[in-house]
Amino acid sequence: MRKIVFLIVGFLMLVPAQCFPQQDVVGAYNQGWEALKQERLDDAIALFTKALQLDPQDHLAYNNRGVAYKRKGLLDKALADYNRALEIKPDYALALANRGTARYKKGDLDGAVEDLNKALKYTKKDSVIYTTLGLVERDRGQVDQAVKDLRQAISLNKKNLRAYLALGELYESHKVYDKALESYMKVAELTHGRGGAKEIQDRITNLRKLAGEDLHRRGLDQYRQGNEKQALALWSDALKIDPGLVAALRDRGLTLHKSGKFQKAIEDFTVALEQDPSNAELNRVRADAYYKLKQSEKALADYNKAIELNPGDAIGYNNRGLVFHEREELDRAMDDYSKAISLEPTNPIFFENRALIYLAKGLEKKALADYQAALKLTTDERIKETILEKVSAIGKKSEEQSTASGARSRP
Repeated sequence: MRKIVFLIVGFLMLVPAQCFPQQDVVGAYNQGWEALKQERLDDAIALFTKALQLDPQDHLAYNNRGVAYKRKGLLDKALADYNRALEIKPDYALALANRGTARYKKGDLDGAVEDLNKALKYTKKDSVIYTTLGLVERDRGQVDQAVKDLRQAISLNKKNLRAYLALGELYESHKVYDKALESYMKVAELTHGRGGAKEIQDRITNLRKLAGEDLHRRGLDQYRQGNEKQALALWSDALKIDPGLVAALRDRGLTLHKSGKFQKAIEDFTVALEQDPSNAELNRVRADAYYKLKQSEKALADYNKAIELNPGDAIGYNNRGLVFHEREELDRAMDDYSKAISLEPTNPIFFENRALIYLAKGLEKKALADYQAALKLTTDERIKETILEKVSAIGKKSEEQSTASGARSRP
């Protein structure tokens, strides 16, 4: 007859054992094994004890009695049996793994790592041992090593639910939300239709939001460092996880707008507005993109909506003024520029824009006053030079008109 050995490190492991000539030893061992499978732990302990009385060198019986003790919470007795099994057979990988697990449960993390690594020397392709080793390294604060061990466990068993769950929790605790989400998605796949599936789905829903927001923040960091390409990639990754993330849609749209990809920007702003239709800023920036594409009617519709939602938006009034200006609706442009100035009287651009209307209307003195106001407000030396040139041009034109008028008045 053949013996079966039992290891608890997350689930059962069965290995063939040696044959014994003594029928009584084999019978006691196998009965103990059946009792252990049925969770009759006291019977299992008694039967393995009987087997050991008949054969004190049976390392398998020591290991399995240790398993029964561990399941009863009697860790010291379990450790004693694992120690005895290893005295008889020092290279017994299962006893090393079980002792490592017991040491882990007692808080002896260094001892656990030592035993689990020794076990792996004798059985390198053991997903369960790598999983437990990853948990121990996690608790030791060795995050990189824990991730490495858990990933190795998964590579050896693509259905290792415990490893995926541990990896997800590890990533989540360190706010690596996109990778945590990836692990939990695998857990959800493996537990579909089973108990706990709803809890995992709820966690995934929450993590989608957290992962998207985290990728959005990372994108902002890249953008602020001048790495627009990397920022766009991160925002795109965020939107793969959470397609309705308004902040990522907005910032990707603004960056696309900046690079001249106005239609793609409009697409992002439109999706964002489907999520948040009362967002004044989104209406305004989409209007800016329509303006760049010379779609004035759509631009006006969005500017009107933006101003309706936020009547204090000076930029909205200024930009709507630009549309009216291009359509040569000068009075309406004048009104919008003037409103923008009243809301934000420190913005030199608004004064410059209104000055252009005054010039178009032939009101040079008012245009000159606005340019002078813009000159006082701006800090950019290049802009100052441009304004001074315009002021100079107005002055020359006034002098020419004055000279011409004087010539005509001479007798």
